[in-house]
Amino acid sequence: MAKNSKSAGDARTRARQMHEKQLKKEKRNAQITTWSIVGVVVLVIAVIAGLLIWNQNRSIPESGEAPTIANEHGGITLVSTTEFAEGESLGEVSANEVGESNITDEPPEEVPGGEERDQDEPAQVIIYADPDCVHCADFEMANSEFINEKLDAEEITVEYRLVNYLDNPGTNNFSSRAANTALCTAAEHPEKFNDVLTALFETYSTHQGQGLSNDELKQLASDNGADVSDCMSNNTYRPFVDYTAAKAREGGIAGTPSIWVNGTFTTQDSFQDDVNNAIED
Repeated sequence: MAKNSKSAGDARTRARQMHEKQLKKEKRNAQITTWSIVGVVVLVIAVIAGLLIWNQNRSIPESGEAPTIANEHGGITLVSTTEFAEGESLGEVSANEVGESNITDEPPEEVPGGEERDQDEPAQVIIYADPDCVHCADFEMANSEFINEKLDAEEITVEYRLVNYLDNPGTNNFSSRAANTALCTAAEHPEKFNDVLTALFETYSTHQGQGLSNDELKQLASDNGADVSDCMSNNTYRPFVDYTAAKAREGGIAGTPSIWVNGTFTTQDSFQDDVNNAIED
């Protein structure tokens, strides 16, 4: 009788162990199934996002309209905080028509379009900037008030050459999209350009290089008095941004910000002193 009781107990133990083993197997299989589904969903989302970005970027033509206020170097020149110098009416431009890159380890000795100014003329400032560049944001935050003061005093002109060196799929090419926003503003609401450009660089402290969506860019422009939704949606000046970047590389500009005063390269640290010296000289 005792032997039978022991056998029954062993059978129950084995049955319990088999049941627990089965439960663990089912749990493991369920986890595998769950993670497989999650993996598939993530993959599908990534593929869809990639296709959207690819289609959007593929829709950017190789050539396109240049702002009428632009010059052959890809610059737009402020003569006051609300006015631009007359441009060269370039018509359509294409990065494919620009010469090869001349970038080296050192800044070029000369900047295209840079020049000494006569004593009775405002000093010339040229700034190559990328909207997704942290050092460009730092420069703008440190110097925007100084620049505006000198502009309104008619002591300087400031030519912005907006490039897209930091474009990448992770930000959906934010550099190009933000530069297009600024150029749309310059073309359609020149009196608001300074405000929009400063706001673009101010946002860097929030997005930390991750960029803004198109809707956020439109809202930023609108918040600063510029309704440029159609221009932005049509990517009107995206080919021109590519052209400007190609011209910058052709001119040997390796990075941003790259700043020139009366045709002479300057640094962020010495910028204000060099401007003041140019004005005095």
